[in-house]
Amino acid sequence: MHRRRLWPVAALVLVVALGLVTTASARVNHPAAPKVKTGGTLLFGAEQEPPCLNSQWLNDCNNTWAFYVQQLVLRSAFLTKPDFSYVPDLITKATLKLNPQRVTYYLRKNAKWNDGKQVTATDFIFTWKTDMNKAWDSKPTGGGIVSRSGYDQIKGISVKAGTGGKVFTVTFKPNYADWKDVFGSVLPQHALAGTDFSKDFINDFTNPKNGKQISDGPFVFSSWQHGSQLTMVRNPTWWGPHKAYLKSFTFRYLTNSNTEIQAVKAGDVDAIYPQPQLALAPLRQTGGLRVQSSLGPVYEHIDIQQGPKGNPLAKNLWVRQALMLSLNRAAIVKQLFGSLNPNLKTLDNVIYLNNQEQYVPHFKKWNYNPTKATQILTSHGCKKGGDGIYVCSGTRLSFAFESTAGNQLRELAFQLIQANLKQGGIEVTNNFKPSSIAFGQDLPNSNYDLFMFAWVGSPDPAANKAIWSCPNALGTQNFMNYCNPKVDAALNAADTQLDPVKRAALENKGDSLIANDIPSIPLYQKPTFLVMHNYVKGMTDNATQYGPWWGAENWWLSK
Repeated sequence: MHRRRLWPVAALVLVVALGLVTTASARVNHPAAPKVKTGGTLLFGAEQEPPCLNSQWLNDCNNTWAFYVQQLVLRSAFLTKPDFSYVPDLITKATLKLNPQRVTYYLRKNAKWNDGKQVTATDFIFTWKTDMNKAWDSKPTGGGIVSRSGYDQIKGISVKAGTGGKVFTVTFKPNYADWKDVFGSVLPQHALAGTDFSKDFINDFTNPKNGKQISDGPFVFSSWQHGSQLTMVRNPTWWGPHKAYLKSFTFRYLTNSNTEIQAVKAGDVDAIYPQPQLALAPLRQTGGLRVQSSLGPVYEHIDIQQGPKGNPLAKNLWVRQALMLSLNRAAIVKQLFGSLNPNLKTLDNVIYLNNQEQYVPHFKKWNYNPTKATQILTSHGCKKGGDGIYVCSGTRLSFAFESTAGNQLRELAFQLIQANLKQGGIEVTNNFKPSSIAFGQDLPNSNYDLFMFAWVGSPDPAANKAIWSCPNALGTQNFMNYCNPKVDAALNAADTQLDPVKRAALENKGDSLIANDIPSIPLYQKPTFLVMHNYVKGMTDNATQYGPWWGAENWWLSK
């Protein structure tokens, strides 16, 4: 699930047991590899089919695999490398001045759309205004804007005269620490101005005004056979250092993880990027395959619905306390990852991850304690029924547990969680659904009791505000309907704090408050796994939201 644009001031990518992730240079100014073969089609096994493609803005499309497609046709001001550092993408540089905070962007002179139109300040202004337009929140399609973090802090944008719109300055209202994550994708003003944005880029990247595909990236959308595959083709007019080496590549949807792994072993697909699965471990010894794995800003968690569509008992803090205390997270992580990464630990912070120096384990106080959980439930009048499940105020302590169907590790995790909670008198029932329904419908519509999924993005904490702020404030991704104004205040203050130490203290203040309230149960930081055949060249993992597609123009096939 593509989430907030999470990215921190200082963090290190940790290498796990399956292989070393090299830190490649950015896709901009990447030197051509020797003896490169151009042409050919690469088949990439994809474990999720996105509900729609406008992932950066529309909640209904907010899916990781949709963003993998979108980033190839809509470029950004900066991108994040595997070591979490920023590198210019559409720009050559940006300069920062304070009192007030002003960022001047210098666009690449050759940056253009595939129809020949230059990428200019007009596109950045249009992107800002589109993101801030409340009209898209009330449309029946689209599900509202994913996040306004950063955009809501912009006071104005001025264009330097005589530069053809290639130099412009963004002035922020207060200071905004995460300014490099603003303009994570940039929209084409000349194509979308005056259109219904809630209907744009749903099934393709068509310019609504002429019916042609639009892109300022190395690839152009070609076709989408729903339920089967999606194909991208080389952009022959791309402005980058070299045209994409591949003629095309295809996302082949293999939504059952076992099928996906068998497909790459059999050579039916050239590469896969699956979520962790036990069946991945033997691939290290499989001839002809390479495996890269790393820890990035991705974490698995269980959201607890507190809105009208969830179990009403979950609105009580004592119920959420009993739920988390009844869950042996350490044992579950060990059973899930003993053969994949035995060093993986439980996660006890929802703002910072285990391998970030700002990490403080605030949720640790809720570690497995079934005795305390029982005391909490019985002290509130809960009594076990004949089936061993507690009944509290006439309502069974039973939750529908939703996640993505076909993901074998999540299926196993559910079985472990179900057995674990049943011992504590809490019932969870399997409500797994295809990702297009789970992420495209149930999650954005808060239609669940418990939902296990992963937030994925950049490492800076700023975009957490969209998740943890009150829904009626800035919580555009707060699907669990959690609200604590003190959390809002801490995260808002952190966004304006440019001192990294003071900023981390404010972010952790927010996390400590969230840990007290338990609207969500963090499980573990999720390792990535990139598996490819040896004949696939130029492909490297990037554990941020970009995945291996951060340098897709450098991919080529030696076979």
